[in-house]
Amino acid sequence: MKKADMITGVVLLALSGFAIQETWRMPASATFGPGPAFLPFWLAVILAIFATILFVSAWRRPATEEDHHSIFPGKTALIAITLVMVGLGLYIFLIEVVGYLADTFLFIVFLMKAVEREKWPLTLMVAVCTTALLFITFQFLLKITLPSNMFGF
Repeated sequence: MKKADMITGVVLLALSGFAIQETWRMPASATFGPGPAFLPFWLAVILAIFATILFVSAWRRPATEEDHHSIFPGKTALIAITLVMVGLGLYIFLIEVVGYLADTFLFIVFLMKAVEREKWPLTLMVAVCTTALLFITFQFLLKITLPSNMFGF
């Protein structure tokens, strides 16, 4: 993990440096209050601070036996990552065909059965509860209409 943390720290530090550089091109202030560069600039600064902390802590940490293993995921993890990416692609493709609620339900069932290999009672309970919570949150609390299919759900 030491090598992975150091690489991640460097990549995030470079990303935050790029974001800070790009925010300099935006107006710093608007007529009333901070301008559009305010939030991205400070988020990039916070990212740079955390990336530096990650890199320095990994650099100072002594190497362990676990650090000699490959930092890349194994075959099982790559299969899970591929399944998640394929599932996300299908989720995006089917959202207007099936509707948001049905598509979300099917996506959660797919993730829990194909990726996590959970049992059916737990899978269905989590899928139903998550879909119901999203429906209540968006429809009733936020009053936002969710994408629906031709049948209205």
